[in-house]
Amino acid sequence: MKDNFDFIKKFRELFIKSPQCGSWTRQSENCDYGDILTTSKDCYMSFNSGDCRNAYYCEDSRKLTDSTDCAFCENCQLCYECADCDTCYNSNFCQDCTNCQDINFSYDLRRCKDCFGCCTLRDKQYCIFNEQFSKNEYEKKMKMFDYSNVAGIKFIWQKLEDFKKKNPRMNIHEHDTTNCTGDYIYHSKNCHMCFDTRHSEDSGYIYQANLDQGTKDSWDCGPIPTVMDLCYDVAYVDYLFKCKHVYWASRLKDSEWCVNCIEGENLFGCVYLRNRHDGFYILNEKVGEAEYMQRTAEIKKMLYENEIYTLYDLISKDFKQEQEDKKKRLGLGEKKVRNCFICNDEFEIISAEIEFYKKYDIEWPVYCPECRSKQRYALRNERKMYKRACDKCKNTLISTFPNDSKFVVYCLRCWHENLV
Repeated sequence: MKDNFDFIKKFRELFIKSPQCGSWTRQSENCDYGDILTTSKDCYMSFNSGDCRNAYYCEDSRKLTDSTDCAFCENCQLCYECADCDTCYNSNFCQDCTNCQDINFSYDLRRCKDCFGCCTLRDKQYCIFNEQFSKNEYEKKMKMFDYSNVAGIKFIWQKLEDFKKKNPRMNIHEHDTTNCTGDYIYHSKNCHMCFDTRHSEDSGYIYQANLDQGTKDSWDCGPIPTVMDLCYDVAYVDYLFKCKHVYWASRLKDSEWCVNCIEGENLFGCVYLRNRHDGFYILNEKVGEAEYMQRTAEIKKMLYENEIYTLYDLISKDFKQEQEDKKKRLGLGEKKVRNCFICNDEFEIISAEIEFYKKYDIEWPVYCPECRSKQRYALRNERKMYKRACDKCKNTLISTFPNDSKFVVYCLRCWHENLV
């Protein structure tokens, strides 16, 4: 039993001494400054993006070309300061625009060309602040606008903001959805309070599931949960089945409280393992099935009694906070409306959540959804880049881990080569 109470200490020691990957950029060329870039070329300070060319200071985007300062954009070229735009060309300072060309300072346009300062237009051309002009009139009036300097941009931007307030907008950004709440949800069904999510079903509190496939029957997942089923409290993962409290992992099944594991099943409290399909593992050590079942049940009970609710708690929660939370928890019972232990805001546990928690033996949350999401984001480094040496091969790498990081940091090649 004593070994079970040592679980928290041993996991933290294992987490600290195990190598971290200095950069997850892969199959890319000249994209050293940035992270989680795939199949891209000549990009700088861009993050969580794929199939990009000459993209600078962009994030959470796909298939960008010659674009700068864009976020949540897809299939865009020659774009600057755009957000949530799809298939736009030569467009600047735009948001929520689709299939547009040569538009500037615009919001919610569809299939438009040569528009300036416009809102909620469809299939229009040569418009300024939603007023229709001929081609010649449009070109003459456009010469009057000066957005080559900061003062000019601020003037135009303020005018656009005032104009946007007069134009009604949709209450939610969604397409091809059924029974969903949240925002920026696409091709999904029965999703509760999900954001930037695609192809998900019967899930809740999912964030940034915006790659090819999202989640099914899962709660509290993201950022970047990809192709998952029956999962809870996971982030930066793909191809998981029936997993809880997992971070930076791929292709796991029936695993809990794991970090940096690839290809495995029946893992509990494991860090930096690969290809474990031959049995049951606790803290990276193989054990028998009966011992695994007994010890994991005891450890889970111990974690709950010590106020460890999330993976973030297991890694970093201090004892003083545990004692304060224990006092709060004793009076909760099965209250559906409760106050968050972190921010004290009131939140409600809905019926679909309760059904999920009971079915998969998960304790009801004591943190609100926003704080739970912030914890998962906090597991990652800030988006700052540092030159440092790989702690294995000593080659120079560019990483979000500074030189004085407490972790062992490997380049991507060494990280994969040394997975045990």
